[in-house]
Amino acid sequence: MLSFKDSVLKAVKEYNKYRSPEAKAKLVKISEKEIVLDFEGSFCRTCGVSDYIEDFIYELQKLVDVKMRIASFKEHEPETIRVKYMIEK
Repeated sequence: MLSFKDSVLKAVKEYNKYRSPEAKAKLVKISEKEIVLDFEGSFCRTCGVSDYIEDFIYELQKLVDVKMRIASFKEHEPETIRVKYMIEK
């Protein structure tokens, strides 16, 4: 059985497998309460950003039973959005 961190890393890998090069996720921080990811690429930041960042939740939920939500997202660098997910217990 995978640890939670290993499950997150596997979800990132699966996410990137199907969405790269338009969007690529990178783990920045993980704790019991939150996950922070950077998404970089050429994906649409006006109409489609929520779809891209919500898709990570679904990838992770394929691997573990977790409830989480997007707490915040903002442009971190050019073509990079930093997303904070809150894990709900």
